[in-house]
Amino acid sequence: MERRRQTRVTVFAAAAVTGLMLAAALAAASAGQKPKAQAKIYEESLQGLTGQPFGKVIAAIEDWDFDCLDAWEAVDPSPKEVTGHNRSKIKFSKKEIAEIFGPGGTFRVVVYNKLIGTDATTMGTVDSMGMASSKDATFTIEKYTVIRAVFKDDALILYRVWPVLEQSEMAGGMLFRR
Repeated sequence: MERRRQTRVTVFAAAAVTGLMLAAALAAASAGQKPKAQAKIYEESLQGLTGQPFGKVIAAIEDWDFDCLDAWEAVDPSPKEVTGHNRSKIKFSKKEIAEIFGPGGTFRVVVYNKLIGTDATTMGTVDSMGMASSKDATFTIEKYTVIRAVFKDDALILYRVWPVLEQSEMAGGMLFRR
């Protein structure tokens, strides 16, 4: 009887440990997914949303916990107007501007970003004797996944996903008016 009880306890303990290990593995797999793999999932989802209305696509992007970084709309925009909205790494090339905006129409462009991590670095100076001669400065660099979506006549026609961009790569090229 005692031996039978020990066997049951051992089997139960092994099942519990196996269940905990499986739960931990699933949590690690979803939490530790690489940015490129996650970006691929976003691209596949957006592929299925091509041709869908503006509200449906925006709702899907916001469900993925993305925040709006930039949005603009224009009717028959000129190349100069489009390049006025360009940002450093998230810009339209001359070829894209001609292909997308050339035929004309009513356009909406939205740019969404999602914080995926941070890196910290320190900087300082060292003199000829190998001694620190100034206070070390610590900088935190934020990294984002970015989605740019283009809508023509209220339907998604084009999207692009950047898996990893630093905060400084999304800035620049914007005019600020007071």
